[in-house]
Amino acid sequence: MISSILVSNKNLKELQSGLIISIFGSIFCFIFYLIYNIFSHGVHSPFMTYLFVWPLLLEVLPALLCLMIRALPGPSILSSLFWNTGCALASVSSLLRGILDIAGTASAHQEYMMITGFVFLAAGLIFYAVGIFQRHFSKKI
Repeated sequence: MISSILVSNKNLKELQSGLIISIFGSIFCFIFYLIYNIFSHGVHSPFMTYLFVWPLLLEVLPALLCLMIRALPGPSILSSLFWNTGCALASVSSLLRGILDIAGTASAHQEYMMITGFVFLAAGLIFYAVGIFQRHFSKKI
C-alpha cells in the first residue's frame, strides 16, 4: 500500500493548481502583513515582514522547478502531504512569532510549531527521495 502511494506522481494539472494556490497564499500573507503593519503602532517584526517568503520559497519555487525541469520527477502524494503541512506550520509559526513580537511578548509554543514544521519538511524531502529511489530501481527490475 505505501509503495503505491510513494510511486504515484502528481500530474501536471495538480502541480499547476498547487502553484496557483501557493502564489495566492504568498500574496495573502503579504497583504496580511500590510494590513497588520497599519495597526502595529510602528513596531515591526521580521517574522511578520517576511511572512510571504515561506510559501514563496517552500511552495512556489519547488512547483516551478518541477514544471520547468521535465526530467525532475513530481512529488508523491505522501511527500506532498508532509511538505505542505511543514510549509503551513512554518508559515503559521512565523505569523504567530510576528504577532507576539509586535505585542512585546513571547511563547514557547511558536518555537515548537516551527521545529515541528521543519521536521515535516524534512520528512517530505525524505519521502520524495525514497519515491525517486523506488521509481529508479523499479524500472531496472
